[in-house]
Amino acid sequence: MQILILGSGQDAGVPQIGCDCLNCTRARTEPEFKRLGPSIAILDAEKKYCFLIDASPDIKPQIELVKKIIPKADNQDKIPISGIFLTHAHFGHVAGLWMLGKECIDAQNITVFCSSLMCDFLKNNHPFSHLIDRNLSLSNMKKNQKYPIEDFQISSFHVPHRDEYADTVGYIIELKKKILYLPDLDNWTEVLIQLVESVDIALIDGSFYTKDELPGRDDVPHPPMKETMELLDPTKTEIYFTHYNHTNPILKKEGKDRKETLDKGFKLAFDGLLLDI
Repeated sequence: MQILILGSGQDAGVPQIGCDCLNCTRARTEPEFKRLGPSIAILDAEKKYCFLIDASPDIKPQIELVKKIIPKADNQDKIPISGIFLTHAHFGHVAGLWMLGKECIDAQNITVFCSSLMCDFLKNNHPFSHLIDRNLSLSNMKKNQKYPIEDFQISSFHVPHRDEYADTVGYIIELKKKILYLPDLDNWTEVLIQLVESVDIALIDGSFYTKDELPGRDDVPHPPMKETMELLDPTKTEIYFTHYNHTNPILKKEGKDRKETLDKGFKLAFDGLLLDI
């Protein structure tokens, strides 16, 4: 089984619409600098299953990435998706669900795994409610409980984040290794730090390098990478940052901030990265 990074960008990806900053300008002409919206795939080409965590606005090119590894899941005759796990209700993590409706691919009963509050949000809000029963089938996941899926186990845990519509969770995937996926949070807690320390590989929020990236704002709703590295260093966990905002200087391959991150032993996720677990 493998984890495929489908999108390592923040909700709007890189380049961001209407932005002419250096990172966005370069991403428009040099594909290696492009970052799709936040999503990963849990897949096994031999056993022909593929589960997404989150459905980003870039789900169409992300499905094409999956097809390069697994042509078709056994239970899905149109797209290679066996199911979708959701972290929370923000645009960049759920907008891709709309592409599964009858106006687009008209997928049939893809199971969406999420918290009870997230289930309620999808049931009670258009256009998501329009997809229920025909295109999507909801499965409520209780937090901190392991669920067997194919040949792996997956569990969710509470994450402090802006919960305007529902709650927020992260996931731990277990097979030969334990993988933690935590793309969005407001602040680190002792419980979250312990979870990171308990796994083999952690994919965590790297939205901003410092709070200075958004001039005039002191309410940046993500822990900056620089502070996270100070908090988690030293660690035995293999840590990858992901969910980069277009302002993040580590997107500049020649930058000192990127070098500093790598020199400290932290890693940087990128679209198309494959991790064996």
